[in-house]
Amino acid sequence: MRVSDQALFNLANDRIMRARVETAEAGDRVSSGKRIEHPWDASGDAGMVVRHQQESGRQDGIFTAATRAADELRVVDGAMDQVTTTLTRAKELAVQLSNDTYSATDRSNAAAEVAQLFNAVVSQLNLRFGDRYVFGGTQDATAPFDAAGNYLGDANIRRVEIAPNVLQDASSRADVAIKGVGGGTDVLQSLQDFSTALTTNNAANIRAAVQSLDDGISQVSRERSRIGSMMNVFDVASTMAKQGRDAATDARGRLEDVDIFEASTRYAATQRALEASISAASQQFRLSLLDKM
Repeated sequence: MRVSDQALFNLANDRIMRARVETAEAGDRVSSGKRIEHPWDASGDAGMVVRHQQESGRQDGIFTAATRAADELRVVDGAMDQVTTTLTRAKELAVQLSNDTYSATDRSNAAAEVAQLFNAVVSQLNLRFGDRYVFGGTQDATAPFDAAGNYLGDANIRRVEIAPNVLQDASSRADVAIKGVGGGTDVLQSLQDFSTALTTNNAANIRAAVQSLDDGISQVSRERSRIGSMMNVFDVASTMAKQGRDAATDARGRLEDVDIFEASTRYAATQRALEASISAASQQFRLSLLDKM
């Protein structure tokens, strides 16, 4: 049974069209670098790509938050270090001026320095990181201490996610570490009491200030240890989150991205197949026309 010229033409045309489609698809993969561009390209793998993308985004959010929290805590620790240095200077003055060889005038003159130390501590505690006051708890839009040393913040602790659904404390409670809420030492009050003792030439209260200031130094040091522990947790969390983000990104890439060498090879092969289809069709119809001559 002889196959009609129309049937041969349709068959050749179908082959050429399929070859063109395959060549276009292969070319798109080479140019985009993507194996999956649409959900229907590979539905199972496309679903996993979405999951890896979501995981990468979540881990990136944890990494950013943990890194910022660690940076902020380093600033907080630096301020606490300055407070410790200031309190240590005040204690040195208390030890020195508790000696009865010092006159009322000497002690009155020293009171001016202690007043400056008090102002320095207040300034150190009214520290900002970015647009936040870091010692006010969640009341971070205004300075946590006024000029008289009163605490204006709250007792809340900010918390930051360090792993999916795992939260870690990320701020210092200045009401405890500085004002002694809960039975501790009010560091700022100790400085004020010391200044008053110097002004009034009260030797007994000057000697009492030595212990009070020493207690304040120990209290601030304990808070610095706590801050250091939090920094370590956030440093580890940011490292783990970065690894998780990178792993999810890599997994997504392995599913979604093409092997460029393989894709280029396939593109070249589809081009050759298209050229062969066109050539075969051309030859077929040339011979067919000769038959009719």
